[in-house]
Amino acid sequence: MADDDAQRCDEPGELSEPRAEFDMEFVDWLPGGRAVIPVESQGRFTWLVVRGHVSEQARQEFVRELQHIVGRGLWRQDWPAGAP
Repeated sequence: MADDDAQRCDEPGELSEPRAEFDMEFVDWLPGGRAVIPVESQGRFTWLVVRGHVSEQARQEFVRELQHIVGRGLWRQDWPAGAP
């Protein structure tokens, strides 16, 4: 995934309007020695990940799991009107 690829999560047969959006952004470091931190702001949910701490296989599995959770309606974002 590129440093700032957005994922719009819907599964076939579900509502056509995305119910959740997320990014995975790779950074050089995070506070407290953490490898991953979720951040929610301005209508997006971003997973900050320290470079080298998530393999491509782990990233793909993570994306598939999020798509499943969102596609089944287990995670919905309720952004205020006008949020980007």
